[in-house]
Amino acid sequence: MAVCNPKDTVEVDKDHLCCCICISLLTVPKMLGCGHTFCRQCLQNYIEHQKDAVQRCGFDCPLCNQFTTIPNPVAGWADQFATDFRIQAMIEGAPDSVGKPVHAEGAVSLQMSDVPARDRKFILVNTIPSRRNEDTKVPRIIDLVVLVQEGRDVIVVCDSDNTCVKAFWFDPLKDREMSCKLIIDSQDNIVLGRMAKINDTQIALSVFQSTKIYIINVNNGLSIHTTMDTGSRLQGIGVIKSQPHSAPETRLVVGFEGGLSVLDIDGTIVKPMDIDIFGSKYTGKPWYLAITPACNILVSDSHNCLLCVTQKREVLWKYPTKDPAGVDCDAHGNIYLAICSENKVVLLSPGGKVLKEVLSHSDRIQTPRGICYSSEKSKLYIAELNGLIKIFEHK
Repeated sequence: MAVCNPKDTVEVDKDHLCCCICISLLTVPKMLGCGHTFCRQCLQNYIEHQKDAVQRCGFDCPLCNQFTTIPNPVAGWADQFATDFRIQAMIEGAPDSVGKPVHAEGAVSLQMSDVPARDRKFILVNTIPSRRNEDTKVPRIIDLVVLVQEGRDVIVVCDSDNTCVKAFWFDPLKDREMSCKLIIDSQDNIVLGRMAKINDTQIALSVFQSTKIYIINVNNGLSIHTTMDTGSRLQGIGVIKSQPHSAPETRLVVGFEGGLSVLDIDGTIVKPMDIDIFGSKYTGKPWYLAITPACNILVSDSHNCLLCVTQKREVLWKYPTKDPAGVDCDAHGNIYLAICSENKVVLLSPGGKVLKEVLSHSDRIQTPRGICYSSEKSKLYIAELNGLIKIFEHK
């Protein structure tokens, strides 16, 4: 009797490995209940543009329009869908899966944002001086966030010595760089702290050794929306999108001497996090904060380390280092950390392991403080204490 042996390999049409949204090789393929698969980031962007997704607690598939329910419709909702590891394995095993453009016959491509984090090489593409004519002192830039408005970057920085917030963007109609400025305290008796992006038109600003947080509108200018009193002397600040039982809401994470707290957007403490689950202090000076795609909290402790802490107060890992400053993540959870005194930026895995040194003094960075990474634009933004904003792009 004849015996049919299984084939050693299975040929797959490369079109089945491409995302129908970006028409490129799938990156972190997420499969919906209808069976259609999309890149994690493409799916996330698609859902965020469905204005009624929160009210419906779901959305229609981009391909077949079948309704898909989301248990917790908040930022990061694409992560709630299972990753199709079979497709991921086929992509990683494809011998011709790197660097080819997409054609009708089914060749695949690799976008710059799809390049593995450890293989990314950055080049300096722009330097923006933050000094404005009306500044009374040399700018001292300690933090920055990047907003996207009408397809263009709006870079917002915190100038501590001039006690102000500044915004910079390029106006294609006027063919020139634009800027605006908001004085937080004209008496010059406060020390501005850190910033966090709430959405593309609002940021949160903490004031060092003060109990105040400012919510600032960034839309054709800068203006103070609200001021809240937290009752604790603040340091770092971050933003978490959370889903209680009733409706989604934005929450703030603030750092203070010796701990963290999670607040409602009105400043009410939701979760005190000054100790870990064992009752011990786990952080001393949480100068900079960032939120991972899994909604854990990265704490850049100016004493000697970078920490990753869950909202249940579990310390997942600790990376010892001197003078850690700004910190941010890409869409896959890889971490960019500025080391101010050593004039460098290091890349860590989601588990806190050092992957490589991304930028150093030889790349023309000096005293980096604030840092922001854009997965969509493959850009790394650095705020230097000397008042310069530097933009690096994947090589």
